[in-house]
Amino acid sequence: MSALSPSAPAAPRIRRLLPAVVVAAATALALTGCEPGVFAPSETPGASATATESAEPTPTPTASEVVPTPTPTPAPTGSDLPTTPPIAGELPCTDVLSAEQLYEFNPNFAATAEEGTLPGAIGDIADAGGTVCAYQHVTGPDRLVIGVLQQADGFTAVEFQSVGDLGVATSIEGDLAIAAASQYFGAAQDAQPVIDDVAANLQ
Repeated sequence: MSALSPSAPAAPRIRRLLPAVVVAAATALALTGCEPGVFAPSETPGASATATESAEPTPTPTASEVVPTPTPTPAPTGSDLPTTPPIAGELPCTDVLSAEQLYEFNPNFAATAEEGTLPGAIGDIADAGGTVCAYQHVTGPDRLVIGVLQQADGFTAVEFQSVGDLGVATSIEGDLAIAAASQYFGAAQDAQPVIDDVAANLQ
């Protein structure tokens, strides 16, 4: 019995060291299982770490896969405005009124070949073999109709008349009879700038 007594204090020392060893081992085991980002918050609440790890990043498109953005086509202006043949007669409508002059009258007007009843003196000009050109607002019903009779000897018409919602003005300019009709004309003087343009183009 006396030979065993010197080793008796070793048991309390082992009991004191055991908790520390267990804690150290558990900590080492936990650290070996850690990976960067595993404990980062998931974008989806409740998502597991495995789901986060297995998600593949979206590949960045290469230069050959990038679709170029098309360049928008500018709205037509000035000389880019479309033109059409005359509704009646042989005279080109581009000679009667230029695109720039039409733009000055109203930038939202374009030539049209839509046929219809020709108002007042414009119908008389067409019947006499003259030329009729028509223009219409691109988003509305407003119109501009121009009639031109070359060699207008003996042609007569009232200076201004209202036909429906159109005001029709007629003027003899040298050898030309020119009539202009529009919702914008409430009197003969309202149409005079258009008539002057046509006269200057053809004389």
